[in-house]
Amino acid sequence: MLRALVAALLVANLLFWAWHHPPVAQALGLGGQAEGREPERLQRQVRPEAIRVLPAERGGAPREVAVQAALAGEPGPASAPAPGPAGAGVCVEAGPLGEVAAQAALRELTGAGVAAGAWVDMQRELPGRWVVYMGRYTDREAMRRKGEELAGLGVTATELRRPAELAPGLALGEFGARADAQARLDRLQARGVRTARLVQLPSAGVEHRLRVDRLEPAAAERLAAQSARPGATRWQPCAP
Repeated sequence: MLRALVAALLVANLLFWAWHHPPVAQALGLGGQAEGREPERLQRQVRPEAIRVLPAERGGAPREVAVQAALAGEPGPASAPAPGPAGAGVCVEAGPLGEVAAQAALRELTGAGVAAGAWVDMQRELPGRWVVYMGRYTDREAMRRKGEELAGLGVTATELRRPAELAPGLALGEFGARADAQARLDRLQARGVRTARLVQLPSAGVEHRLRVDRLEPAAAERLAAQSARPGATRWQPCAP
């Protein structure tokens, strides 16, 4: 009985070993394991020849990316998908702009079909600048003589024509901060310039920054076409 059990176990082990070695199994007519493969799954496929693997770039970039590329003057993707759902758009901005340039930019927005009120005009009054000033002279001849005198000291001066109450006069340096203008005046006085003084010029006006938070794709494309014209406003994607 024991010998029969041992013989049965030995035969079972030999069969298991042969099943895991296809050449031996095929010689014994056992079929064997198909090297870990499952051919029956391949046989159950439906029209496998219709499957196509697309490259990553064929997936299509968002329409916003194509519009931003157009605004930046760069070529867009080869094939852009249809516009997104209603309300989708990109954010574009321009600035800083002076008064005249801001009015031109607003006309461009209107021409592109952007509705009034869809943009924001962020305004900032420019601070007055500081100038190291000499004058006001009784006439231009007196100003010319003073300019020659300054040139003899190695000091460069330019005519100051505005505001009217300071003309004719000479500017020996113009600065955005009083401290910088004062430092310039101190250096000039050390070189022998005695009658110069600091004067604050009136504000240069208002600085504009225009921003459209949700520019529709069609309007963005029209705006990009306008931006390609000479002298047009430089529209670009909003900064993060």
